[in-house]
Amino acid sequence: MTEILQKYLLEAVGKNRQDLPETNIYREIGFDGNSKRLGWVKPASFSRIKQSLQDILPILEGKEIFIFVGMGGSINGIKPLISLLGPEQCYVLDNLDPRAISSLAAGLKNFSKTLVVLISKSGTTKETQLLAKTLQELFCAQAPGERQKNFLWLSDPSSFDKLNSLGWQEVAKAAIQFDSQSDIGGRFSSPNTLIFFLPLFLLLKKDFSRLEKTYNLFLSFEKAIKEEAYQKASACKDKPEAYFSPLIDPCLGESFSSWIIQLFQESLGSKDPKLSVKTIPNLKGQGRFCPLKLDLKINDKSVELIAQMYFFQVFIAYYSAFKKINFVSQDYVEEYKQQMRRLEGEARKELKIQAEDLASLARKIKPCLSKDFSFIEVVLYFDPQPGQAEAIKDFLEKEFNDKQVLVFIGSDWNHQSYQAAFGAKDTFYLLLVLSDYPKSLVSLPDEILDRNIEALRLIAQATYLTIKDKSVLAALK
Repeated sequence: MTEILQKYLLEAVGKNRQDLPETNIYREIGFDGNSKRLGWVKPASFSRIKQSLQDILPILEGKEIFIFVGMGGSINGIKPLISLLGPEQCYVLDNLDPRAISSLAAGLKNFSKTLVVLISKSGTTKETQLLAKTLQELFCAQAPGERQKNFLWLSDPSSFDKLNSLGWQEVAKAAIQFDSQSDIGGRFSSPNTLIFFLPLFLLLKKDFSRLEKTYNLFLSFEKAIKEEAYQKASACKDKPEAYFSPLIDPCLGESFSSWIIQLFQESLGSKDPKLSVKTIPNLKGQGRFCPLKLDLKINDKSVELIAQMYFFQVFIAYYSAFKKINFVSQDYVEEYKQQMRRLEGEARKELKIQAEDLASLARKIKPCLSKDFSFIEVVLYFDPQPGQAEAIKDFLEKEFNDKQVLVFIGSDWNHQSYQAAFGAKDTFYLLLVLSDYPKSLVSLPDEILDRNIEALRLIAQATYLTIKDKSVLAALK
């Protein structure tokens, strides 16, 4: 059976739906509408990877600091790389809160030697465009006249015209995929595209020999990874719930969790009304949760990370075949986006949100927590102060000790977990904005900061309105 599924998966790569035989399960579960989405299955040749990097080497010339900006799959695969290989030259930004922008700006000493890498498959991701314009303003003040030298867009070539229409005509652009196609979705872009290999290349000191050695070592494990992914998927396929606890290197911590959660929640969530989906990495006392781990012994940490990512992706492809789930679509994400557009078109009036502390919030949500809710997901539409997220989690776990509490930071949650949240029946959602976002932390015009804060509030409000039967929207003092 391993050989059959693997044959079907490989057969579907690069094919249109109508070109696949009806016996191939991926004809039904491997397309987003009619769009191909299996370009990640066959690892690219190193020569193509090298060529993509060589094409942008002139843009990297003289740059010492790199800021990667994006949401969801465009950024989450970069975070564990930076945790693994050191953050001294690479940073990520995926939060519109002025505090997050201020923290980043405070560490920038030489703007002329900094490259901002903006990532969006569509070119129109709202938060990414807002953050791009914010950094553009910051750089104009610090390094005027050098915008084209300080920014690089990674996108699908089909989106380049959109980027130009949004004011980025003078800025360099590079294709996300090594073959310049568009058949790799966001959550499958790492470790399979330039989104992952550009920061890896930078963190390996732009050494093509080290990069090739790393990649070839990964390729030597490819067959074993696929076989183990099939075995684990087969072992989990008959469980009544898609509750998974991927076991990952603790040194990667939260940096890898976001990527894993998006892969599982967005691929499996709300696809089958009878299948509950939840993903909690490194869960202690797993209970109903199925532990997942790549058991191969790999000594090189970079190779291990690439192998783990590919293992989890192939696992999802095989598990979804067993469950007959389309794992490459995310149709329900459009629900909150459409609601945002409606609110914007109506010149919306903000919902009246009373500022509350944690104790009053606990009292407010208590009547809403039926026994059907095993989990509480808290979404912080702001950049928390050190220890604040942990304090919120600890407080709610003490108040509701029969519930598992999970805390997510920023609107990145919408790009990783909203798809699963829309149809979830086992989770209650506490959506938190700030009663007051401090703007004095960063030297940018209030107009820009207000626009970003407004976007965060808009996303939170639209999210609430689409899942309000199982959520509360509140402002935290």
